Amino acid sequence: MPYLEQDLPEFNHLKHLVLLYGDSRKPWTRESLKHYIVHFGSDNKPDGWFFDSFLLINAKSRSGKDYVADVNLGKSMSGEGDFFTACSPNPADKTDWEDLLDFYFGNDGTLHTLDTTIEELSGIVLPPEHRRNIVLTLPYPHISQEKFGAIVPGESDLNFSIKGQDLAHATEARLKAEAWFVDEIMKRWSNKRFKNLNLLGVYWIFETVYRAWDVDDHVLLKELRKHINSKGLKFVWIPFYATYNFHLLENYAKYYFDMAFLQPNFLFYKYGKYIETASGVAKRCGAGIEMEYYLELNEPISIKDEKHIRFREYLNAGVTHGYMTESACAHFQGADSLERMYRHREAIEREFYEDIYRFVKGTYEVKPYPPVPPRSTFVPKRRITIKTSNREKGAGK
Repeated sequence: MPYLEQDLPEFNHLKHLVLLYGDSRKPWTRESLKHYIVHFGSDNKPDGWFFDSFLLINAKSRSGKDYVADVNLGKSMSGEGDFFTACSPNPADKTDWEDLLDFYFGNDGTLHTLDTTIEELSGIVLPPEHRRNIVLTLPYPHISQEKFGAIVPGESDLNFSIKGQDLAHATEARLKAEAWFVDEIMKRWSNKRFKNLNLLGVYWIFETVYRAWDVDDHVLLKELRKHINSKGLKFVWIPFYATYNFHLLENYAKYYFDMAFLQPNFLFYKYGKYIETASGVAKRCGAGIEMEYYLELNEPISIKDEKHIRFREYLNAGVTHGYMTESACAHFQGADSLERMYRHREAIEREFYEDIYRFVKGTYEVKPYPPVPPRSTFVPKRRITIKTSNREKGAGK
C-alpha cells in the first residue's frame, strides 16, 4: 500500500499540512501568519506559496483550562525516564469551547486573519491553484469533566465521567458535546464565506485511542466520524510512535479517521524510534508522515543537542524513503518558529528555513549532516553523495 498520497482531489489537493499552535489569549497576526503562507527571499519579499494546508491547535483556553487530553505528571519528556500522563485534572467546559470557536471565527480570529492575508499576498504572488485547506481542532471531552454545561438551554449539565452513571451514558454525553461543536463550526463557517479558505476537516487532538472501565474513545470516534462526514468534513489524526498505534493505523480509515499522519518522534526520543521504521509503517497503513522540528520547547528534552543532525535525517529520509513527494506530510515546528527561523542569526536555522521550503516544493536534495555532537546517541552511518555541478563528492559520516 502506498503512503497517504499527496494532491488527492477528495482532500482538496492537500500536500503539506502545517500545525499552527495558537495562544487563546493572543490572536494571530498577519506578520506571523504570512511566513507560513508564502516563502520570503533574501530581499524580504514573497516569491512563492509555502504550506497549502493549516491545522489550528490551541492547548489551553483563556481561563487556563485544557483542550488537550492528557498532561505529563512526570519530570521527563516523551516516554523517557520519569514520564507518565493522566487525563487533565483541569478540563475545559462549554464556555471554554465557545471561546475556542471565537478564537477561530471572531472578527479578529485566526481564520479571518488567514483569509485576508492570503488575499493581500495574492496581489504580490500569483493566486494559488486551490484554496488553502483548514483543519480545526476538536477539544478533548475529558472524562474528568463532570459539569461541562448544557448544550440545550434548560437541560442539565453534560457529565463526561462515570460518576453517577455508567460508561455508555458518559460516552453519549461526550459524543453530544463533540457533535454540537462540529455543528457550531459549520454554522459559523457558512456565515463567514471566506474567499481563500477551504474547510477540509477537524482534528482529534488525543494521539492515541483508549478504551477502559472509565473511557470508550473507540465508540465515540466511530459515531463522531459519521457525524463529521455527514457535514462533508474529514476526520484527521496524528498518532505518536508506538506499536499499539501502529495496530490502530492498520485499519484507521475503516473505523475512525479519514486522514492520518504518523509521528516518528525521532526528534524527541533517545533510542528505539527510527524514521525508517516509521516511514515503513506509514506506507504499509496508507498514512502520511509528520515532519518534526523546533527552535525551542519548554520541556526537558534529553537529546536537544542532537536536533540539527536529527532534523537533517528527517529531510534526507524524505528523499531516500520517498515521503517528500509520495506522501502527504504534516509539519510540527513548535510554536511560531518559521518567522524566527527566517530571521535567525544562526546560519543553520536560516538554512533549515530554506530546506523546509524546498522540501514542501519537492525539490530538496540530500545534504551532508551537521557536525555530530559529542556523546550523541544518533550518529549517521551511511555516506551521502552530494552532486556539485558536474562532479560528485562524498560527504557525511
